[in-house]
Formats: sequence, structure tokens, C-alpha cells
Amino acid sequence: MSTLSFPRIALALLLLIVLGLGGAFLKLGMNPPLPVQTIVHKDLPGTQFAATQQQSVSQSGQTLPAMPEPVAAPTLQH
Repeated sequence: MSTLSFPRIALALLLLIVLGLGGAFLKLGMNPPLPVQTIVHKDLPGTQFAATQQQSVSQSGQTLPAMPEPVAAPTLQH
């Protein structure tokens, strides 16, 4: 018969599992840090938008087209 007993085999398997999981957690911790977030927008004053709209009206001679009014969705009747 074999000289290995069940408790020794179980202990060896448990040790391999613990080492494998430990290595996986270490690998997760070794990921590079995320880049620093930068601000990609600015707070613009409302007067700038008003000036932009006045310029577009004066250049084209007419106002910009407006979106049509929303229409209610038809209801399901049983």
C-alpha cells in the first residue's frame, strides 16, 4: 500500500488551494492604478449662450428650428 494517508493528501490539496488563491489575490493587487481623472468640461455662463444665439440669428436672419411637441403614445386597449 501507499505510505500517504488521507489526511496528508487532504492537507497537501488544501495547501495548494490556499497558495493558488493567495497568488490570485496578489495578482489582483498588482494592477496599475487608475489614471487621475481630469475635468473635461467648464462651467460656462449663461450670457455666452445668449450671445451665441444672437449671433446665429443675425447671421442667418432667422431663428433656429424648434423641436416638435411630443405626442402621447397610444394606449393599449383590451
